[in-house]
Amino acid sequence: MSKLSFVIFCIENYADSIGVSSDKVYKLFRNEGLIDLLRSDYDDLHGMGMEYMVNFCKEYLGEKSLENLNLMVHGTVRATILPEIIKMICKKFDWDEEKALDKFYTSATGENFSDDETGFYGQSALYIYSQFCEEFCGQNYL
Repeated sequence: MSKLSFVIFCIENYADSIGVSSDKVYKLFRNEGLIDLLRSDYDDLHGMGMEYMVNFCKEYLGEKSLENLNLMVHGTVRATILPEIIKMICKKFDWDEEKALDKFYTSATGENFSDDETGFYGQSALYIYSQFCEEFCGQNYL
């Protein structure tokens, strides 16, 4: 698993566990320095399971309660296709992964992708990428 895939795995599964959209969790992780920590401690953490990583993130952020832990499959679906989307965005816009991840999660496309109610996360990586490109520069890339 790449560092990018690992960070996305943590964001998506944490979001599912607390019932908050992943775009909001991304902003929280970024603001609290958790993304940097996940990248710097990747070698020690990437082999840990989903429940361990959710708990690790909760403890880091000061949330000790596991009462509402609700592990769902949507985060896994998003975590599976988002690295491919981010790689396409990096290539298209000549951005590094960090900038592409930030632009995606802070976009309307990222917000729709993060919202389970829209079902947008179930679309193909290429379709979601094209929607991001259309939003970002007004062109359809499908």
